[in-house]
Amino acid sequence: MYKRFLVFLILLSILGVAAGCAPTETKTAVLPEVKVETKVAEVPEIAGAVIITTFETGESEKWVARGEGVSILVTDKEAHTGKYSLYIKGRSSGWHGTQIQLKDLLKPGKVYSISLWVMHKNELPQHIGLTMQRKYNTDSSTQYDWIKHEMEIPGGKWVELSGSYEIPAGVSIEDLTLYVEAPKNVNLEFYIDDLVIVEGKKGFKITPELFDLFAKYYGECFN
Repeated sequence: MYKRFLVFLILLSILGVAAGCAPTETKTAVLPEVKVETKVAEVPEIAGAVIITTFETGESEKWVARGEGVSILVTDKEAHTGKYSLYIKGRSSGWHGTQIQLKDLLKPGKVYSISLWVMHKNELPQHIGLTMQRKYNTDSSTQYDWIKHEMEIPGGKWVELSGSYEIPAGVSIEDLTLYVEAPKNVNLEFYIDDLVIVEGKKGFKITPELFDLFAKYYGECFN
């Protein structure tokens, strides 16, 4: 009976701390001091993940502006998951937007699955695309490959842009830039969030439900 009672108290203490909630003051019997070894659980890794950007650091996480006059801003006004997303404004050409360099992360002879979430606030649906700008040593000039071709996205709704990308074996990568553009509306302002690139044909995407699961795994207390 004593052992069960002791375990019960320890579990209550651990659960209270893990939930981030303050325990209520109670009067309990004084028990002999027991040393309990606890281990902090590690967050599960996404198998095969090459890069993940969620902007929850408050930084742009290697994303940069694409095009003269374009500016990017990590903001808490909108987010697909968590608190932050990346806001893109100041565009004046269809290819303007935001980009991230991948040439040191992706490898020849591999296929990758790519997932990214985008959102805009225009009243009318807008076409937003996800493109890979690349140049291998076998290319005579820079080439452009669609990951997701100008998907029509309604205003005020987060939509996933996803696809796969294969790099030929035996090439040397000189440039491999993933970028988001809105070719049919040169002035469109939009948001991006939750990039995940996974090696292999089996893709992975971050959803609000999954983000909440990870947050609870971290031990945050939600009201």
